[in-house]
Amino acid sequence: MSSTGTSMKSFAQRFQELANLRSPFCLGIDPTPQLLKAWQLPDSAEGLAEMCERVETAAQDHLAIVKPQIAFFERFGSNGIQVLERLVDVFHKRGTLVLVDGKRGDIGSTVEAYAQAFLGPNSALRADAMTAHAYLGFGSLNPLLKHAVEVGAGVFVVVRSSNKEGIGLQTAVLNDDDRTVADSLADQITEFNQQTSGDEIGPIGAVMGATIENLLPTLDRLPKSLILAPGIGHQGATFEDLRQRFDHHATRAIPSSSRAVLDRGPDVEQLRSEIIKQCQAARLN
Repeated sequence: MSSTGTSMKSFAQRFQELANLRSPFCLGIDPTPQLLKAWQLPDSAEGLAEMCERVETAAQDHLAIVKPQIAFFERFGSNGIQVLERLVDVFHKRGTLVLVDGKRGDIGSTVEAYAQAFLGPNSALRADAMTAHAYLGFGSLNPLLKHAVEVGAGVFVVVRSSNKEGIGLQTAVLNDDDRTVADSLADQITEFNQQTSGDEIGPIGAVMGATIENLLPTLDRLPKSLILAPGIGHQGATFEDLRQRFDHHATRAIPSSSRAVLDRGPDVEQLRSEIIKQCQAARLN
């Protein structure tokens, strides 16, 4: 499969086709200092590169999508970003989509610059999708969202995160109506997707933590979105929890886990075995 932008298919279409062939499971690639130490690798760009090469070798073509957390690459400066660029290229050659987890959000030309840096074949990182936050208002993301549509990429906006610090803000009720902040974001995402994609799944997905209870009222407002669901594994959620909490929306979920897989390293065969296990467990049938 070609990388983003060389196909007329949308990100959602490409993901769903790959998920049917492989699995909807998303491998988070979070090379923390603690993980590098556990793998007996130096806390350096060289150690980072070695870890990524082992993950790439273990993954082969089992995964539909991976989610590198850019912070763990950025902390090594330009050398770390070069490792990330190589990782993106390797997974693209294997037909795997890459969702860069950067949670960017700003206004005007700045958010447009993020779009140009992250998304599409002519961007610096050539990602297929990215995460974003809308704390400055959903409308502030318009340049990013417009760019995503133009290059066939996806954007996942944080709606309900699994961290306890986010609960108060995300469930706060707006002054001008009785919706929560999360529900308001969900409605705006759905409106954008309907305008750009009609009855199809749109380019804007939502981040909804798999560990959170009582998500259905908000999920019901997102019928046109893929749902990135982090929190499987070490954060406490299971695939069965996701199926119960997401109900029929689970068919559009992208369950994500990092440490549950990467803790099996540095042995490549153990990593591969765990990746295959997670891919199988993530399938609904």
